[in-house]
Amino acid sequence: MSTIITPFKIKPLCSAVLAAALFVSLPVFAEPDKARIIAETDIKPVATLSAQESQAMSLAAGRILLHADDARIAIAEEDKETALSEIKQGLTLVKLIQNTIPKYKVTTTIKAGDETYTDEEEVSKRFVQVFNEQYIQDVIAPVVQAKTDNLKHPSPKGGDISAIEDYAIWGQSTMKLNIALAGDALTLAKEELKKSHFDNADVALALLQTEGVVFEYSAIELPLTEAADDLKLAQLEISEGKTDQAQATLKRASDNLKKYESISGESRAKEVRKLNKQIDKLTRSLAKGDHSESALKKVGKEIASYWDRVVKWFK
Repeated sequence: MSTIITPFKIKPLCSAVLAAALFVSLPVFAEPDKARIIAETDIKPVATLSAQESQAMSLAAGRILLHADDARIAIAEEDKETALSEIKQGLTLVKLIQNTIPKYKVTTTIKAGDETYTDEEEVSKRFVQVFNEQYIQDVIAPVVQAKTDNLKHPSPKGGDISAIEDYAIWGQSTMKLNIALAGDALTLAKEELKKSHFDNADVALALLQTEGVVFEYSAIELPLTEAADDLKLAQLEISEGKTDQAQATLKRASDNLKKYESISGESRAKEVRKLNKQIDKLTRSLAKGDHSESALKKVGKEIASYWDRVVKWFK
């Protein structure tokens, strides 16, 4: 299997942080025990999200990508009204995320002699992890296709060959959306569509898919990603009454968590073992338990709580 890794690119939180880094890195000719200039940067979260809030934000990010893809389909058919409706939905979700996304207070202090510079800024996270309530492949597929089209290059024998040779690896990666870029791309697409510039609007939405989405592939987190996907799939199968399939999916999630346990470090391994015992117990109870609607609803909530715990372990 060939693996393509898209690095997670984040711009500096603010200009003050960058300035601090530059000052720290510059050589200063002074006495060995006394620096002529000192710079410090302190970053503190203003507010954190609960597991339920994080999941809601993740689902919202997934819906943005679904609306963007549906808008591109409508644009291809020159269905202006539908495309604008899809873009409007996407922009609504962007606003919801921007109103909720965690913020950080960045305090920069620089001292030289008797002079002191201090500045405080409140900055927001740029990237939101994506998950789709239907199944993650529904969101990944159109993004991978857009990236594939964008990365095609000439073959030595003529024609195009894709720079992405293995689709499966994308399904085993952490997927994140640049919410600021998403908002800009959707706004631009909306403006271009109002002018009936279908091609320009499509380019803006394609930019959202190709530049606004990044994939992180980690050898350590790969089994954790697979376990999270399996738990979400098991929850869906339970909601549809497919108890036999859910048991097999839970078993797969447990196996992946055991792989993660072996490489996660002792402190994390204890938490993983505890969760694994709970998953195995639930799987056994499903095999011989009550399959009534109320019982399965309770099982679904239990699996959802497992998923919440797993996603917290991502770095």
